[in-house]
Amino acid sequence: MRECYDIIVVGAGHAGCEAAMAASKMGSSVLLITMDMGKIAQMSCNPSIGGIAKGQIVREIDALGGYSGIVTDSSTIQFRMLNRSKGPAMWSPRAQCDRIVYSLHWRHILENACNLDIWADTVVDFGFSESNISEVLTSTGVKFKAKCFIVTAGTFLNGKIFVGQTSGVGGRISEPSSDTLTKVLQDRGVSTSRMKTGTPPRIDVRSVDLSRLIPQYGDDNPAKFSFLNFNSPIQAGVPQKLCYIAHTSPQVHDILKSAFHLSPLFSGKIVGIGPRYCPSIEDKLRTFADKDSHQLFLEPEGWNTNEYYLQGFSSSLPFDVQYNALRMVPGFENVHVYRPAYAIEYDYFDPTQLHPTLRSKVIPNLFFAGQVNGTTGYEEAAAQGLYAGVNAHNFVHDKEEFILSRDSSYIGVLVDDLVTKGVDEPYRMFTSRAEYRILLRQDNADYRLTELGYKIGLADNYRYSLCDRKYNNFNRLSKELEVTKPSLEDINPVLRVKGTSPLDSVKSLSSLLLRPQLKLKDLYSYVPRGTKASVSRLCKIPYNPDLSSDLNLYFSLPHISYLGSILRNDSILSEVLDSVEIYVKYAGYIDRELQLAKKIKHLENLEIPENFDYSKVTSLSMESRLKLNKHRPRNIAQASRIPGVSPADISVLLVFFGR
Repeated sequence: MRECYDIIVVGAGHAGCEAAMAASKMGSSVLLITMDMGKIAQMSCNPSIGGIAKGQIVREIDALGGYSGIVTDSSTIQFRMLNRSKGPAMWSPRAQCDRIVYSLHWRHILENACNLDIWADTVVDFGFSESNISEVLTSTGVKFKAKCFIVTAGTFLNGKIFVGQTSGVGGRISEPSSDTLTKVLQDRGVSTSRMKTGTPPRIDVRSVDLSRLIPQYGDDNPAKFSFLNFNSPIQAGVPQKLCYIAHTSPQVHDILKSAFHLSPLFSGKIVGIGPRYCPSIEDKLRTFADKDSHQLFLEPEGWNTNEYYLQGFSSSLPFDVQYNALRMVPGFENVHVYRPAYAIEYDYFDPTQLHPTLRSKVIPNLFFAGQVNGTTGYEEAAAQGLYAGVNAHNFVHDKEEFILSRDSSYIGVLVDDLVTKGVDEPYRMFTSRAEYRILLRQDNADYRLTELGYKIGLADNYRYSLCDRKYNNFNRLSKELEVTKPSLEDINPVLRVKGTSPLDSVKSLSSLLLRPQLKLKDLYSYVPRGTKASVSRLCKIPYNPDLSSDLNLYFSLPHISYLGSILRNDSILSEVLDSVEIYVKYAGYIDRELQLAKKIKHLENLEIPENFDYSKVTSLSMESRLKLNKHRPRNIAQASRIPGVSPADISVLLVFFGR
């Protein structure tokens, strides 16, 4: 153990794990401090990764060289690509995971990382040298010094748990909270407030009549998150687990409503703001009072456990009320509950007090990442952790700031939303938050970000070579589709079978692919043999342990060794074909968003002096002057996204700065 590190990360949740790995991988000495090494990257709520927009974030983390995608793939028990019925900008991967295996694999990665130490303890205080933090003090009296600090404490800062009229202190149920750090930072000028979240009961699936529920199956040909060419367990043939859908009823609702007066959510005991998009069951009954039924999702917690998670039944009501209501759900008449639903209230810090690097404007060598910034979800936390880890390393080593733009990634949208707009409820990423979502698809995250990850030292050589060869073949295949024109005799029978009108004159494969009835696989046989052979060779990139630290790490994970000789020979081919098809079919939309992004980029380049006094610009509205002085935007584009700053105010700023 050292006494002094480049970076200390406080908290080993999803944000802390990615932060510690990113900084250590880039060459910083890192100490990761966690209360419990058995709870590293704990999935406190639903043991799933991905979903709408969240799946895109995980693929971006992987493309940059992070580890959430790899760990998810290694612990996946069911995989589905959501929104397949919609356009490709909306396709979102989601994996149900084994909660224990997920945490175990993250611990294995951290314990075997270079430049990274772990300390099991609670941070109770910070030591300061002028305006900077100089050291942390732990509950055992041990001190550690560092040049830079990242706080990723999740829901543990003054965490308080509620089950009906009973409440207690805790960051998670049966786990202690951290009760001193908020005040230490608050006394230094960091703004703080309270938020609330909750989690549903855990159910013994043996006590549920599954025949009365609707089964949810995984995809027939499951994909995965990582762009590296390996099989996940379910791709290697391990059967996927089933999820189930249940429904509440008026009888269930009546029992819950009868106890609303006992809910701390309604009595005023909980003052924190809860998530609007993932409300408790009592919130749903009050907000949607006209609905007779709500969906519930019964989802497994792992491969070899009877414990299931009941998504949609989050609650802060007393346990006896929860239990009586659950027994009225069809199929749950004899239900056995392992653990009740509960609500948790915790401290978070105002993210508008952060630079776009997630570095504090108040304490120069302090970064925040994860739920302490007012977000919710493992994916948003992990993305912030990687972002903060990279920027903390660059800060310590006097390197250029790492900032992702809104047209480059959902991660860029997430961070910009936080530092520019702030939060008035727990922030969750949606595709609707991204104005360039046709550019930010889940299939092209490696195209957007892997080269950048390689340049900053996150993506390894093997990953970069894989991506480079993939998109060389992407370009070759795209060009072949433009110039290849099958004869009428060959193509018209195919068109008739697919239910689309035959041709009167020859057309290119790319123009044919614009027809909604046709997919690239229907036309692939007409692609010249040389191009197909080249793409097929791409799928046989040799596995070179000397070049592939991330792949070596994957194959060394517990429970994965039996897959060590299996590489996904068809994975890259499938990804290339999917990406080319999307690119051809949606080329017009893609070009339009690219042009719009270029226009907005112009505003990104119009920087505003750091200490500019907006109150002197009297032609700005009063609200705009107040908001701009509070948020301190770096450029005109960022100023335009601040709530309360109108287009007219932006025009005033452009004139003022002579633009």
